[in-house]
Amino acid sequence: MAAVATVCLALALALATGLAHGAQGDASAADGAPPSRADRIEEQLRDEGTALTDLSPPPHVSARGWLIYDATDDEAIAGVEATTPRPIASLAKLMTARVVVDRVDLGSTITIPRAVNDLAADAARMDLRPGERWKARDLLRAMLVYSANDAAIALSEQVTDGDDAAFVKLMNEQADELGLDDTEFASATGLDRPGTLSTSTPVDLVELARTDLEQPDIAKAIAEPKITLQRPGGGAPIVLTNRNPLLGKYPGIDGVKTGFTDPAGYMLVTHHVDAVTGGELFVATFHSSSTATRSSDTRALLDWARPLRSDLLAVEGGTPLGSIPVQHSDAHVRIFACDDLHVTARVQQHLDVEVVVPRSLSAPVTEGDEVGQVRVRVDTAAGRRDDTRPSVPVCAGNSVVRRSRGERLRDRAGDYRHAWRTGVDGVEDGWSSLKERVS
Repeated sequence: MAAVATVCLALALALATGLAHGAQGDASAADGAPPSRADRIEEQLRDEGTALTDLSPPPHVSARGWLIYDATDDEAIAGVEATTPRPIASLAKLMTARVVVDRVDLGSTITIPRAVNDLAADAARMDLRPGERWKARDLLRAMLVYSANDAAIALSEQVTDGDDAAFVKLMNEQADELGLDDTEFASATGLDRPGTLSTSTPVDLVELARTDLEQPDIAKAIAEPKITLQRPGGGAPIVLTNRNPLLGKYPGIDGVKTGFTDPAGYMLVTHHVDAVTGGELFVATFHSSSTATRSSDTRALLDWARPLRSDLLAVEGGTPLGSIPVQHSDAHVRIFACDDLHVTARVQQHLDVEVVVPRSLSAPVTEGDEVGQVRVRVDTAAGRRDDTRPSVPVCAGNSVVRRSRGERLRDRAGDYRHAWRTGVDGVEDGWSSLKERVS
């Protein structure tokens, strides 16, 4: 098989001020342990984020801690106190949901416990009544859409037979498995208990939200703007509107959840997918000052982050890419990019465009044949590279017919005769010149 040649063309984004940073220093501890997720993101914010925020400073918001996370490239691009633990209120229900879907058949029926009557009068609820029998899936939807605390209690007690401490232990064990090193849960609801608070960071909550979205039942629930549930035994239906203030109001947002208590302030974690670029962002805001600023903080951060990613034409279809020799022939095949090659990338990222073709081709070659590919690789934080490589075919621009062995031998013989004739002519010319000088 013919060897393969790879031509790399480094293309810096036109909208960037320079190439991406090279590999950053190792954040590992002295004992060689790999850096934690929090350490890695702190490093990204310190190194990769610096150039971006200098180029285009993010807006000032009321949230005391916040994070913008680019899930497309697994990079944090901006944040403030993103690894500082704070109370998280009802955002704890994101872990309650994770524990429940792993352990409860959502098609099963749950008997509502008496503990739902112990909730404070101002706690969000769907007005469950002890002894009622509800589908687990409907309780999960109510907990995630409306942050119903009575639904959270019913689900958690189903998992551990009413043992609250055992359920909290499961939550914290799951947090350890996910690498949420700065997270500690104290209840299934996230409501404060005397002397205890559920706490986490924007970094950890974004990771929890990201993994929750991998669960189809959770992802579907958090994207529902409104749900209507029929109370067992009849009566008026229960209509619950999603508490996420940006769902259906900000294009591209499909979740995730709100939270509020006095110690936590107003909180919001959102997930956004851009319809044009496919870019995927998470934004977490901790301790905003009001319900209004909770929304405006997230809007402002998304408005800043979204334009940083663009759809780029890396290679235009029809662009000449050189030529490839044909084996046992003087012929060459011109090659070109068959189609436009688009890629999405963010400001300050670096693109490598690679033309991958054989070093030679075997005849016959027909004009339009695919003979290789052009592909793009995107450099991400700390020198890491994206494994996904958008590509388009490389096509032949002319045809070369296959010649028989006899025809090739005659061609070679002709080449020898031509070389001999050229040599003879050269001698004759030299001899004529010499005779002229002598005479």
